Amino acid sequence: MKFIISLVVVVIVTVDYVYSQDDDDLFLGKTKKETQAAVYDLSDATGVNMEVNLWGFVRYPGRYRVPVNTTFMDLITFAGGPITESNLEEIRILRNSSNPEGKPEMIVLNYDDLLWEKNISSKPKLNPLLKPGDVIVIKEERRYTFRENMSFYLPIATSLISIVTLIVTLTSK
Repeated sequence: MKFIISLVVVVIVTVDYVYSQDDDDLFLGKTKKETQAAVYDLSDATGVNMEVNLWGFVRYPGRYRVPVNTTFMDLITFAGGPITESNLEEIRILRNSSNPEGKPEMIVLNYDDLLWEKNISSKPKLNPLLKPGDVIVIKEERRYTFRENMSFYLPIATSLISIVTLIVTLTSK
């Protein structure tokens, strides 16, 4: 009886520990980096400037005050570049349109091969000039591994082992 009670306690403690951990950080030995957006003034004191917003998975997201002739790649460089979790296949620029309907324009860029592919594409990349009020969004791309999903598999495995151990213990007497 003591064995069964201790087995149940071990399972409960293990499951509680696993679920108390953040899913992405279990067994990785890291904590989530919490970045806070800010306002960055990179304006040209002698020229015309504009403000654009950079959201998502770059080193320094936020509102940027930059010269009018700033390109997309310039802004990403000012922001410290994309981070590892960045989805570079689907970068979006949301731009207020001058069309009569007033619908915003969406520009989708793909820079994935710059960081992840062995051979860089020979196709020319778009490097649009930014306009005042543009919102650039770089989404997250999850790259799953078994190790990152251990918080899902560990409770199942420990429960199955506990049940098998309990059945073996009960049938052996």
